Amino acid sequence: MEIKNLGKKFLDKKLYSRLRVLILISAALTIATIYEVIAGFSISVAVFSLIFGFLVGLIVSRMYHLSWDDETHQVISNMDWIGAIIFLCYLIFIVGRTLIVGYWVQGTDYFGIIISITAGVMIGRITGTRHSINKIKKDLETLKKSLSV
Repeated sequence: MEIKNLGKKFLDKKLYSRLRVLILISAALTIATIYEVIAGFSISVAVFSLIFGFLVGLIVSRMYHLSWDDETHQVISNMDWIGAIIFLCYLIFIVGRTLIVGYWVQGTDYFGIIISITAGVMIGRITGTRHSINKIKKDLETLKKSLSV
């Protein structure tokens, strides 16, 4: 999950910082999930929670619309109305996740599930953002080829 492959000079500073923070948080939460599994948390529940969180993270990564800015020659991110709706749903998910999981599970299993879901969400957000950046990069390369022909 290295940002350097995406071309730091072509990413807006806020976007680059957001990706770095997401990588650090997801690494810490993944390590915490691994620790919980070693300490006795069910590996199948941890994997299911990670996958569920990853899928939510892919959807949430659309919260910020990425686009190419011709003036700065960088990929920038803006929250549009679809992003605002996704953000609202994400906030509801965060609160609901805690309430629903807390209703069914208590103790260390509760902590393990919450950590696993959150790690999956962070990894999904990184993956979705990288996919959007790579799509912009590919579109720019296609445009450049079509103009040079």
